Amino acid sequence: MDSDTFRKWLAERGCRFDHHEHQERGEGHAAVTVHREGRTAKLPLVGSHQHLDPRVVRQVCEQLDLDGSDLPGPKSQV
Repeated sequence: MDSDTFRKWLAERGCRFDHHEHQERGEGHAAVTVHREGRTAKLPLVGSHQHLDPRVVRQVCEQLDLDGSDLPGPKSQV
């Protein structure tokens, strides 16, 4: 699943996003914190059409207590 599609899917479910600037070079990857109903998850900040690892998508869904079975695209992706 590409990053843009996943973020739209999250937004449709009431999630909000906090963007983090790079603190200093070499201190990890840029990330977005996703908030939903008192829960949070980190989502890697990648290009809008970059493919996300299915494990990352599954982990974010679990951390936000979302049902990943209704994600867009083939059901075998997550």
